[in-house]
This record gives sequence, C-alpha cells and structure tokens, in this order.
Amino acid sequence: MQTTQLALLPLTSHILPSGRLPIRITEERYIRMIKDSTKTMSGFGVVMIDPNQTGRFGRIPTIGTHVEIIDFYTLDDGFLGINVEGRQRFIIDDITTEADGLKVAKVHYITNWPDQVAKAEEVYLADKLEDLYKQHADINQLCALKDMANISWVSQRWIELLPLSVSEKQILLQSPDCNNSISILKTLMPT
Repeated sequence: MQTTQLALLPLTSHILPSGRLPIRITEERYIRMIKDSTKTMSGFGVVMIDPNQTGRFGRIPTIGTHVEIIDFYTLDDGFLGINVEGRQRFIIDDITTEADGLKVAKVHYITNWPDQVAKAEEVYLADKLEDLYKQHADINQLCALKDMANISWVSQRWIELLPLSVSEKQILLQSPDCNNSISILKTLMPT
C-alpha cells in the first residue's frame, strides 16, 4: 500500500473524483498550502467536517479526495478564489498539525469507482442532473465536461450536491462502486 503526505482543507462540502468545486481561501495557512501545492504541483486533500463526530481525527472523517487546482481568481472581497477538480479518493492514516494550524495527513489511495454505463432504469437520474445544471448556471459552468452516460459520474455529482449527512456520504464513499449510491438516489428521487 503506497502512502503519501497531503495537506488537508476541511470543508462543509465535499468533492469526489472528476467533480469540481469553487473554494474561497481566507486563512494564511491555506494560502501557504495553495502556494506549496502550486509550486510542487502536488495538489492537496479536501475532507469534510463532521460536527457530530469526535473520532480519531477530531471532526474529520477518514475518507477524502485528492484535488488539483484548475483555476485562480480574485473574489469581489479581495480574497483568493480557486476552482479545484477531484482526482483520487484516499483514506487518512494519520494527521499532524503544523505550527500555523495546517493539518497534514499521511494517506493511502483507494480505487476510484469504475465507470458504468447507465442502465435504462437509471437514465432518469442523469436527466434530473442535467435539468439541475440547466437551472443553475454557476454549477453548469463549473462542470464543463459532463459524462451523463456514466452512472458512476452521475451518482458522484449527486452525492456532492444532495444534503446528505457527512456520515451518510462517508458510508457511500466506502463502497467499491456506485451501486449503493444508485440505490439511495432511486429512493430519494423516484421516477
């Protein structure tokens, strides 16, 4: 099992492989993380904050996503804005905290969900996602490359968007493929 070190950015939202997320950077420790990430082209880890958890790593669950920065911009308030894209899921093995409060994790990567062609009875989930993108130009623009025929891609975008609890999302992320998430999505969004 190959391990690596990743700086962590804990957020209230989550991103999965091939997903995109805009992030507002305000704290010095995260500005440093962005500078280091850009210099080494290594990316960083995005993890969710679970207010109901007090586990081994505090409020940080064990599964996260390695992301890479795809765009920088200055926000209206003068803070740094970045867009990131998810690359690879990981499991946290250990976390240390640097002097400025930046958390750095020793992680090992887990296999991303394999691509799956949507079955006839699953296509409506992609159609509903496409409708959502049409209604929300900001999300649509952020996610320029869509793979609506791939139900794995579709289910990961729904997991990012739906207001599921952190623990519910973590349970789904432990799965080796998208089949459990498809079952949940069919229950939440019947035809």
